[in-house]
Amino acid sequence: MTRWLASVQSVEEAQTLLTNLPDILDMKDPAQGALGALSVGEVSNIVDLVGGNCQTSATVGDLPMEAELITQAIRNMASSGVDYVKVGLFPDIHLAECLIEMSALIGQMSVPVIAVIFADKMPDKDVISLLKSSGFHGVMVDTASKDGRHLLDYWDELRLSEFIETAREHDLLCGLAGALRFEDIAVLQPLGADYLGFRSALCQHRQRTSVLEPNLAEQIHKAIHS
Repeated sequence: MTRWLASVQSVEEAQTLLTNLPDILDMKDPAQGALGALSVGEVSNIVDLVGGNCQTSATVGDLPMEAELITQAIRNMASSGVDYVKVGLFPDIHLAECLIEMSALIGQMSVPVIAVIFADKMPDKDVISLLKSSGFHGVMVDTASKDGRHLLDYWDELRLSEFIETAREHDLLCGLAGALRFEDIAVLQPLGADYLGFRSALCQHRQRTSVLEPNLAEQIHKAIHS
């Protein structure tokens, strides 16, 4: 069954969702890029607030594809107590080398690591098989450019289905995100991804950096679980 993920940017936003918690409560700073990171302390406070009543994830920021830098960020964020750490993979000539170098750490991690690829900034090579061999637990597709366009502006249902099937073949958790709208649920949920991720659809006027509106989250919660 497809679940849903809601991204929050503060303890205060997380508090507003306590009566309608998503399946995964994600933490990031939308003002700092596609996968802007909150501080480890802020993430830890949100994890404590949730108290295990849903799963949690957090991003490590929009980082260059440098293995040492990324692995240190993963270690730091994992110390917050989240269930998953998310890492963005951006086009880079050294991406494959970076993933191979990261595999030693990821394979030893008790906290699963999720790779995020971007429909509008895809790596030159197919990296999904490399993700599995490098120890990643899952992969999601998102959008890097937050300019009002959404996932279905870049990938149609066929390509999304192929992405989900490939992730399944490699035994990877898979998710879809990227300025998803309420009306996208009816299109995307039947594709069978493990989860759909929302931020802008939870905010007034779909402005991802504005404050989350609990009533919008409730609408998505009901639609996903109906």
